[in-house]
Amino acid sequence: MSCDHDIQSIYNELFRNLVEISETTATTNTTTTDITKAHANIYNPAVQFSDDDIWIFGYGSLMWKIDFPCIDWQRGYICGYQRRFYQHSIDHRGVHVKPGRVVTLIPATPTDRVYGVAYRVAASERESVIKHLDFREKNGYERCTVTFHVFDPDKTASGSTTKSFDIVIYIATQENESWAGDDANCQVENIAEQIFTSAGPSGRNREYLFNLVKSMEHLFPGVIDDHLVELEEAVRRRIAKDELPLLEVALKKELEDALKCKEKEKKMTDDERKAWQQSKIDHLLKFCHKTGWREYFLAKELYGIQILSLWNDDDRRKS
Repeated sequence: MSCDHDIQSIYNELFRNLVEISETTATTNTTTTDITKAHANIYNPAVQFSDDDIWIFGYGSLMWKIDFPCIDWQRGYICGYQRRFYQHSIDHRGVHVKPGRVVTLIPATPTDRVYGVAYRVAASERESVIKHLDFREKNGYERCTVTFHVFDPDKTASGSTTKSFDIVIYIATQENESWAGDDANCQVENIAEQIFTSAGPSGRNREYLFNLVKSMEHLFPGVIDDHLVELEEAVRRRIAKDELPLLEVALKKELEDALKCKEKEKKMTDDERKAWQQSKIDHLLKFCHKTGWREYFLAKELYGIQILSLWNDDDRRKS
């Protein structure tokens, strides 16, 4: 039993509004990206193009998060692959103890396409950009070159295009230790649960998925990626059905445990004990404004895993 405080009253007063905030509002208030703004200022007419420039293909977070210098961009697609959430993420959208999921490419038929964005990197920057991307994609991805086809929105049905060029892509190999495309790992509902309960240094796993869906809708109107559609629906079902009750149960347990009177607290005066309890409540409330707090409690309630440090701010990851 807790000392002096009624858990339900504390929850209703301080935490219920945080828990019941809609996912749309929660996403809008964090890191959902303006796709238009992300590409608006890339083209620089003052820069001279060169045959030694290279093109980089973005089919995951690079579709909205460009973290290297580039001088031009094109919408388009590559053939012979499918985009799948078949890669664990332990350094961006998850952590070692609770990996998230990110996309990679798997071989498919010659008529299959993966739509994404090509970014032109100036010859003077190519070495530093490749070094940056090699490090960024170090968790299982290998670099290779394929043919990129420029997207013509007026010819979506036929897919015909008159412009293509070589482009550098990063693909996670099936031999890498974070591969997650086998057996039950590749089932949509299992991927959805993993995304639903994961967060990492780059932010919440669900935001990665939602930004990817938003990028496709904005950049390629009329193009349907069945895997993305099915996965987004599955994650949103989990959010609508399970998130609120799981968070309420988990937070009440946290309050009960945090405010439980130990022997030393029983020896305090009433004022000292109340001050101590209030400090615990304040700390928990502060934690519930951190990126990934929802995933922390979802993972703890479902699996008994703590993906963040609740009581040690020195260990807090920044998104």
